[in-house]
Amino acid sequence: MIRVENLNFQYPNSERQIFKDLSFNVKKGETLAILGANGIGKTTFVKCLLGFLEYKSGNILINDKSVKQMSASEYWKLVAYVPQSKKSAFGFTGLEMTVMGLSPHVRMGRLPKKEDYERAYEQLRKLGIEHLSEQNCNKMSGGELQMVLIARALIKNPKILIMDEPESHLDLRNQLKILNIVEELNQQGEYSIIINTHFPHHAFRIANSTLLLGKEGYIFDETEKVVNTDNLRNYFGINSEILSYEQAEKSYSTILPIDLHKY
Repeated sequence: MIRVENLNFQYPNSERQIFKDLSFNVKKGETLAILGANGIGKTTFVKCLLGFLEYKSGNILINDKSVKQMSASEYWKLVAYVPQSKKSAFGFTGLEMTVMGLSPHVRMGRLPKKEDYERAYEQLRKLGIEHLSEQNCNKMSGGELQMVLIARALIKNPKILIMDEPESHLDLRNQLKILNIVEELNQQGEYSIIINTHFPHHAFRIANSTLLLGKEGYIFDETEKVVNTDNLRNYFGINSEILSYEQAEKSYSTILPIDLHKY
């Protein structure tokens, strides 16, 4: 579905190359987690995927077609983006915010129709947040607004969903809500999902594969092969243990940080 080939990026007037010869792929129905220490370039990489930053060399392909050969309209019909939740400068309701996700499908200058708003309400209902349809986004909690932003992304039925730290700044309950949604989308098998996250243990729960970025390079493989104590020590500078347990015939893994690694 989406393939990255030998991608390179470096900010102008900077000696540091953020990433070099970066390659990976995400198939339909799979979820990729992007991990790495603060400041390593995770968000920069997401901006390159979205076309917000121009990469130095390499290629990004969707269904074997380079994104550089796609029009903006063609690209955004396939790709949806969920940013971190932030208060809006405008007082849109949850329903109005959701219907904005249809913009790639609505002709320039045409206002949304009644059926567009009905479609938006149905998307909110699917996520169990229809009660937010008439609520002002500026009055929502961070978790509520994040759910509305997910509804805005999903309303156009994208093929690829890119999420930038959607569970950051949320309490444990709202983090779990977001993870549950990603799990459900993964199980539907219709989306290729890329999620940038600060939490390595979340990758265990939601990601088929993981991309781990570091100063000296990167690792891309199945999540269980990437998120291990050696890589947590080398890429995050911590000593840890990985704990596994089963509940209701389902296996779970989490990370127990023990102390800082002394180099």
